Amino acid sequence: MQLKKSILLFLSIFSITVIAVGQNLRVQSKDTVNGKPSWDAYLYFKMKLNGVFDISGGLQGQETFNIHNIDIWGTDDTPNLWMDLHQSQLRLYGAKEVGNHTAVGYFEGDFWGGNNHFRLRMAYINYHFFQFGQDWSFFGDKEIWPNVFDWDGPPSGVWRRNPGLMFFPINNNRWRLDVGFEHTQAQISFVDDLDSTFQKASGNPTPESIVAIKKMGNFGHIRLSGLLRFLHYKENNQMGYVPAYGFSLSGFLKTHKEKVNPIQFQLVAGTGIASYLVSFDGAQYDAIPNGYGDINTLPAAGGWVSYEHWFGKMWHGNIVLGSTIFKSFELSDYYVPAADLEVSEGSVDLKYIYALINLMVDPFKDFTVGIEYNIGQKQNVYKGKFNGSDQNDELIKDRIAQRISFGLFYNF
Repeated sequence: MQLKKSILLFLSIFSITVIAVGQNLRVQSKDTVNGKPSWDAYLYFKMKLNGVFDISGGLQGQETFNIHNIDIWGTDDTPNLWMDLHQSQLRLYGAKEVGNHTAVGYFEGDFWGGNNHFRLRMAYINYHFFQFGQDWSFFGDKEIWPNVFDWDGPPSGVWRRNPGLMFFPINNNRWRLDVGFEHTQAQISFVDDLDSTFQKASGNPTPESIVAIKKMGNFGHIRLSGLLRFLHYKENNQMGYVPAYGFSLSGFLKTHKEKVNPIQFQLVAGTGIASYLVSFDGAQYDAIPNGYGDINTLPAAGGWVSYEHWFGKMWHGNIVLGSTIFKSFELSDYYVPAADLEVSEGSVDLKYIYALINLMVDPFKDFTVGIEYNIGQKQNVYKGKFNGSDQNDELIKDRIAQRISFGLFYNF
């Protein structure tokens, strides 16, 4: 606890020092190659105060508005206040002129790891027509992100960081083509009493294959990507897999001749891609045994759209809407503990709706402060034959969560 307080005090003092000095921690070589410094490097820190006030809905104690974690069976609506700086980021950039191209090395981390430890976010090398290392998955679109304080964001956003190798043989001011591979682990729900012949694989020997095409112009950009992956498991100690795939359409659309007042959006659909969606990584929703001797991938579809409006040079606000749906196949049987419900020959549908509105002000360059209202609904739909009945039935359970988010961003 004392160490944590010391770190926060140091960060506070350091931020004041940077304000007073008014300069970035950047160095460049005096000699040039092709009109550029032969090397260039900077250290960059982004401080983020993450403040939340839970109004209702069972997300108390959650640092982000992750609607997958809404406790639909709970009744606790106790107001809760939370503040932290764990999402503050440290970034290191270095570039060298090699031949006729620039080699870039990039490293980024934050303090959002377990017990507030430092966590690696990105580390990669980019040169000429390829990139190697860990970055945002290029199944998603790293150039879009709604300007919000909630850093989980819309539940259907494709914001996963993976190690991988990407090639961009076409890369100009009109078109870009990305092809390559990434590596993740399959997230399959293994229920022993449903089908004990299936087990978790110790590793995933097959990388994900991704291809994306992007069109750019004065309007902004539109990007279409496709993903193919193989989810591995063990059946009676023998390796097996099920194929999974997904598609994503995203864009940044200008509504003004300058890069202000943008509309951003992303639509995603597929099967076995839940671990790529921001709220569901770790939920084991990629696939599940059906109880009839097979493993099936879970279909998923969703999307989000945002609009940011600038009211002047300092004031701006954002509106974001999003939704995600999972529809399961038929399961031989499953159990709902909170309702003490045995279901046979049934299915489970999961539905999520997300919205926010915020107001921000930039009193000076690289400093933003503001407030945000978040609302989301989680709904589970259970279908099948309940507690030994011969008739099909349906149980719908949902809950709405509401939160006020507040905070600041300070880049220095």
